[in-house]
Amino acid sequence: MNEVLVTIGSIIGTLGGWEAVKYILNRKSNKVIAEANAFAIQRSALLEDYQRVQGEVDVLKQKVDELYTKLHTLENERIDLIRENNELRLKLKDAEKHVCLQPDDKCLRRLSPDVKCRLVGLLRGNYTQDHPDVIMTEDDMKKSNQENN
Repeated sequence: MNEVLVTIGSIIGTLGGWEAVKYILNRKSNKVIAEANAFAIQRSALLEDYQRVQGEVDVLKQKVDELYTKLHTLENERIDLIRENNELRLKLKDAEKHVCLQPDDKCLRRLSPDVKCRLVGLLRGNYTQDHPDVIMTEDDMKKSNQENN
């Protein structure tokens, strides 16, 4: 029996001694520790990837918010332009109802002198009183050319 113990002791000594015994006894716990370390490394890599992707998502969300803000601004401008266009169309329809198809001299007799309209003032000659240098006829054009020469 003594020889058997010596043989076992020599085999253990050649295989690594006490460290080999500790390895054989702690084989399962060493495996669990190695798996836990591998899991921790994978977890940290996943967390880094998640944080990077989350940052990219935040940037994209901000861009989407800016685009929606711009879209709503453009929609409001479009609605305002449509409203303005419709108001102008209504004014045009209203103005078309009051179009005078009579010659100018009859229109001037029909309108009261209190009407403030440049065309009426121009036809009555009031505009040339305020602006004596205005060019209204071909003769006025010739006068201004002769004065410049």
